[in-house]
Amino acid sequence: MMCFDVHTHHLSASPSEAIFNADSKYIPLPDEAMWLSVGIHPWHLTSENYPMQLRWIESVLGKDKRVIALGEAGLDKCCHAPFSLQEEAFRMIVSLSEHYRLPLVIHAVKVYNELIALKKEIHPSQPWIVHGFRGKKELAQSLVRQGFYLSFGEHYHADALRYMPEGTFLLETDESRVPICTLYHRAAEIRGIHPDLLADNVSRTVNSLFFNR
Repeated sequence: MMCFDVHTHHLSASPSEAIFNADSKYIPLPDEAMWLSVGIHPWHLTSENYPMQLRWIESVLGKDKRVIALGEAGLDKCCHAPFSLQEEAFRMIVSLSEHYRLPLVIHAVKVYNELIALKKEIHPSQPWIVHGFRGKKELAQSLVRQGFYLSFGEHYHADALRYMPEGTFLLETDESRVPICTLYHRAAEIRGIHPDLLADNVSRTVNSLFFNR
């Protein structure tokens, strides 16, 4: 059973089955990672370091073929970065996602109305994936109707995952040390299917988003 981890901050024992999330603090980027996503996290954003972070991302995009996604990037009303600066940085990452035709992995805290409004305004052609989703079933269903994909980590509302349509969700470890295959087995139990079937379904979604484009 292949348990693909779409978002992790830890180097995987199975590099071909994980997307390592990096920002400018990871210099140089680890050779051990086979797949990368790069972004500007709102927690690490200041007006002083924003230009440097943006230059770093543009440099990596121009030379590292392991990058298969942008992010994580996004909006967070619980962090110190001014919201206007967060939005400026997020819009720039969206622009790069569109230019390089790469999916966008999104960090979102208490900003779903703003996120939906931005998606309606921008009409992105690339997939938007909300990572580490912990919202309730109703919010999950609303986001799916708006065309978002959701990625679930160690902690979430079981009903949100239970009622996700096939092909709209992914699984991740993020900062957790729980093995990704353990999360697949938990998710399969919640959805009432065999872990192999769940892994096959998620693998098809992973391939359609990141590899067969």
